[in-house]
Amino acid sequence: MLFESQMDAFFAPLIAGGMFAGLTFVSMAMSSLTTFFYKFLVDQASMKEVRKNMEFHRDAANIAQKEKNIQKMNESVAKMMELNKKYFSLSTKPLLVSLLVFSVVFPWMTQKFANVVVSLPFSLPFIGNSLGWFGWYFLLAVPSSVITRKLLDIQ
Repeated sequence: MLFESQMDAFFAPLIAGGMFAGLTFVSMAMSSLTTFFYKFLVDQASMKEVRKNMEFHRDAANIAQKEKNIQKMNESVAKMMELNKKYFSLSTKPLLVSLLVFSVVFPWMTQKFANVVVSLPFSLPFIGNSLGWFGWYFLLAVPSSVITRKLLDIQ
């Protein structure tokens, strides 16, 4: 596997503390890293402005719909679609960088943590009380990302 020895060397101190601790740290680090990419590769002021304009046009479209003003509603929806395209283009760069990092780290994680089973102290609907490495990754990534977004003041 590409970069396997580098990944092993980089994460060795964490895995030495146990596979569970290593998986937990790697999961939280990957989630936080993605958020850092978003923070520093996206013009936050532009994103905020685009979201504000989208909200304005969404409200205008709703009002026009209630007033049965189809032309005004269509204009607002068209403007929202244009803004949505701009929003997507602004967020593409961090997505591509994240995909590159994940394409290196996830195969390594699949190999290293394939046999890791995390027993939860509670039962999740449809899942039960144990998770494989990817379930544990996902369970940690979501709150970790939310916390990092709050700390970095990302909307």
